[in-house]
Order: sequence, then structure tokens, then C-alpha cells
Amino acid sequence: MKYNLNSKILSFFTSTPIMPILVVGFVAACLFVPNFASVYNQKILLLQASDLLIISCGVTFVVLNGGIDFSATSVLTLGSVVGAYIMALSPLASNPIISIPVAIAAILVIGLLVGAINGFAITVLKMPSFIATLATQLAVSGVAVLFNSSVTEKSSISGLPESFFIFGGSGKYYLVPIAIALLVWGFSYWLLKYTKFGRDIYAIGVNPRTAHISGINVKKTIFVLLVMSGLFAGIASILATARNQVGLPSLGDKMFISIMAAIIVGGTSTAGGFGGFKQTLLGVLFVTVITNIMNLLGVEWFIIMIIQGTLILLSTMFGTMFSSIWSLKAGEESK
Repeated sequence: MKYNLNSKILSFFTSTPIMPILVVGFVAACLFVPNFASVYNQKILLLQASDLLIISCGVTFVVLNGGIDFSATSVLTLGSVVGAYIMALSPLASNPIISIPVAIAAILVIGLLVGAINGFAITVLKMPSFIATLATQLAVSGVAVLFNSSVTEKSSISGLPESFFIFGGSGKYYLVPIAIALLVWGFSYWLLKYTKFGRDIYAIGVNPRTAHISGINVKKTIFVLLVMSGLFAGIASILATARNQVGLPSLGDKMFISIMAAIIVGGTSTAGGFGGFKQTLLGVLFVTVITNIMNLLGVEWFIIMIIQGTLILLSTMFGTMFSSIWSLKAGEESK
């Protein structure tokens, strides 16, 4: 019984190491940070967490598989300017009933296309995910800047229809993006935990060669995960563009560090095969709360970046330490 109790404690801290820190930090912020506990700020916090949660879910799939997807933020950027162009500057702009669905479809197609390019490069051309997605990220971000400069002399595309802002939580519709984010998270959680596809993801993350020998179609799984990551980034682009109410060619520039901080701080291993969407949800909440607190306190952005980087480093060390302890205990029990 003693070992079982110890194993459960170790398992809890290994899978959700950020939970107690998140709870303590949130309570402390409510007590000591001005305006943090206000209804308005809590609404802003949840809206900011919505698109971060969606895009982080997509990248989590790839990380669990033992890979990485740098290009997710470039989908945010290109989707934002293309969608904004369709709704504000294209011949369809005069009819929001047509332009909004077309813009949403275009953003989602961009996400699917970028994901498919990544999947092809990794599974067919056999490029490391680090190199393939970094190259795609640079190229797609460049295309976004080029496209924006070719259609307008301004740094952003404004004049989007007000009905589109519903997806950003405008006015009384603030629950819309939150509901979309929870639906995406719920689907991701179900897919990973209760389907064969989810078990295949873990198996490939642990050992791709062994997974292949056991009959898992490794290439197909990796390809599908990258396409899903692109699709989720497209959904996040819709929400973020609607919340900002403009198309921004710099929308995803500083977001990747927040995505990886949420995934790693939450407790998912970058080596693959360990973690999940419960961890990502907690990580997103933690990163959003910490960033919100520092913004309310007037902390400079570069300080926020330093803190996020430090959190990633410490969380990785913490997770590795407890994973090693857990593996040692499990090994001793099996003897």
C-alpha cells in the first residue's frame, strides 16, 4: 500500500507538475495584483487563452509523436492577412454573407496545405521535423509579409465586417471562442485517450521502429498529425484575427515561445511518448495567467520572454527528474 501511494504521488507530479503552482499563483494574483480578479480581466484572460489552447493542441500532437512544428505560427500570420483581404479588400468584401465563409475556408485551407507540405517533407523526403517545419515557417511568414505589402501600404488590413468579430468574442459573444477552444481541446483529448490512433501516437513517440514492427503505419500517422497541427493553427488564426479585428502579418511572431512553454511547462515531454492534453490545458492556463499578471504589473516584453524561457528550462529539468525516479521505481517493482 505504501508503494502504491508513493507511485500515485510520483505519477501525479510527473503528469501534472504545474497544477499546484497554477492554483497558488492564481489565488495570489487575485489577492495582490491590481485588477487581476476583475470580471473584465478574467474575460480577457480566457479569450487570450482560447487561440493559444487551440494552436497548442495541434503542436502537442506533433510533440507527442517525437517531432516539432515551428510552422504553426506562420499559419496564424498568413491566414490572418489572406482572410482579412478577402473580407475587407477583395471583390467579395461588399457581401459579408459570402466573404466571411470564403475567408474562413481560405484560412483553414492554408493550414491544411502547410501541414501537408510539412508531412510530405518529413515522411517522403525524410527531412527532420525541426528542419522541415522551420523552413516552412520562414517561407510562409515571408509570403504573409509579401502578400500584405502587395495589397495595402499599411502594416495591417482593417475594415473587416463586424459580424466576423463574433469569432473573437466581441461584446455579448465572448463565449464563442472559448466554446470553440474547448471543443477542439475535447476532441483532441478524446482522440488521444480513447482511440487506437491515440495509442499509435504514443507508440511512435516512444520508439518509431518498434511501432512500425508492431504494424503501425508510422508515415501515415506522422503525416496526419502535421496536417492536424496546420488545421488547428488555421482555427486559431480565425479566432485571433477576429479578436484583433485586423489582419496582421506579425500575428504569430512572438507566439511560438508561449506555445512551447504551455506544452513543456504543462508536463508533455519533447522527446515524445509522454504527456497529453490535460497537461497542455494546464500549461496554457499557466502561461496565460503569468503573462497577464506581468502585463498588469507593467513588465517589459523582453522580461516576459526571459521568464518564459526560464520556465521551459526548469520544467524540462523537473519533468526529466521525476520521470527518471518513476522509471526507477517501476523497474524495482518489476524485479
